[in-house]
Amino acid sequence: MPSYRRNYEGNLYFFTLVTHGRRGLFTEEWARDCLRNAIERTRRDRPWHMEAVVLLPDHLHMLWRLPEGDSDYSTRIAALKKRFTRAFLRQGGEEGGITSGQRQHRRRGVWQERFWEHTIRGARDLHMHVDYIHINPVKHGLVDRPGDWPWSSFHRYVKMGWYEPDWCGRVDLPGSVEYLSPE
Repeated sequence: MPSYRRNYEGNLYFFTLVTHGRRGLFTEEWARDCLRNAIERTRRDRPWHMEAVVLLPDHLHMLWRLPEGDSDYSTRIAALKKRFTRAFLRQGGEEGGITSGQRQHRRRGVWQERFWEHTIRGARDLHMHVDYIHINPVKHGLVDRPGDWPWSSFHRYVKMGWYEPDWCGRVDLPGSVEYLSPE
């Protein structure tokens, strides 16, 4: 059995959360609303700053800055997933198939069991992960430019002057994000 080790040093983290079986749960507005509400409620209970985010049909990438001295992102992600799952199923969303063993451990067929985590280590690492988040819809062939994808913090970064509105079309993928592929 693999041993998963989490790093709880620092306060800036990149996460990838994936739906069970990579089902496109977030194609419907009501499901996106369930996720938005789950994030907002979880942030009220256990605050963090959302530095960057992108929501795709079957997964999301987030970059969080946790309060100084608080690195408990696992509790936050567990609460976020649980809140989303309850709301999603309550509103008629369907879960994917799971085994009887998974059901005995109170798993639901909505999210993959685990999540990808990376501790940001410096300014270059931060920039690469913010770029990765924003280029992800292009990488998955959903749009030609990050600015064409509505469920992304890219638009906020354009307003802040970090990116030009037409940054990084399909032909001009930056090498800095090519090797970053947590999926």
